Amino acid sequence: MRLERIEQDSGSTGIGECPCCESGDFRIFREPLMQCRGCGLVVDPEVWKPGLDETMETEWFEGERDSPDSSWVRWFERRNNERTLKRITPLWSGNESRLLEIGVGSGSFLECARRLGFRVTGCDLSRSICKHAERTYRIAVHHGQVHTLPAERVFDIVVMNHVLEHVSDPVDLLREVRRRMSHGAILHVAVPNIGSWESRLRGWVGYEPYHLVYFSPATLRKAAERAGFLVSRVSTHESFSGWFLAILRTFLRTYRLEASRRMSMRRRRSDTLGEHMYRMAMIVSGAVSWPLRKLQARLGGGDEAILIALAP
Repeated sequence: MRLERIEQDSGSTGIGECPCCESGDFRIFREPLMQCRGCGLVVDPEVWKPGLDETMETEWFEGERDSPDSSWVRWFERRNNERTLKRITPLWSGNESRLLEIGVGSGSFLECARRLGFRVTGCDLSRSICKHAERTYRIAVHHGQVHTLPAERVFDIVVMNHVLEHVSDPVDLLREVRRRMSHGAILHVAVPNIGSWESRLRGWVGYEPYHLVYFSPATLRKAAERAGFLVSRVSTHESFSGWFLAILRTFLRTYRLEASRRMSMRRRRSDTLGEHMYRMAMIVSGAVSWPLRKLQARLGGGDEAILIALAP
């Protein structure tokens, strides 16, 4: 069992406190994941391994931005960026528009926001990702933890898309983020939804070795409230590729997470006939499943949980 390996490798005492509610009462959710009986948060036991955040960042995300993304990936990112901005722009009516993105990925969201007039800044643990965003879009990206940002920097909008699931202490990070926000500022968080319908399949895309915490809409709300935010709404979104990828990965029983990730990164940077066929199959499956996806998201079973909150 992986929990035993953690104890041997790191000197950990095994099960610790829940990162959300601080309970110490857990049950097996799905090997090796465990679920807090107090709040329902699901965690990988490695969440209690000291210093894992930085280690996993280096292991999985350093050195991956040395060549351009494929045209498909750029199109998907543009759609996601527009969806995020559509959620937050109607909520902000102030004269200032200082926007911080934590976990910048390719940097395309910051560029999209800048085109709309936001004064943008990025923050990321990966040095290579920071350099890529700065080189590609000429946008300043701070390399390091949120608490190492200059003390005078305050933001009106903070975006954290698919970041919180990588963090061993998400409530502490949210508290630090709140300290960097102006009164009434908007927080946008997106995470994989462990309550999604396809999470019952072993090939669900949310099951990754670098994900430490698995949120449902309820536990995401609880984490934000514990950090002092005023939650405006929590919803779910079902991506058009969710079922396609979950079924494909489940069907391929020889599937290995690391090998799949390497293949995924190669697909990001290619425009081959194979990729075009793969992406077209993904789009067709998404179109066919449109009624199901809409119902799924409305009932809280979408593969992505979205939280909008305000800083008091």
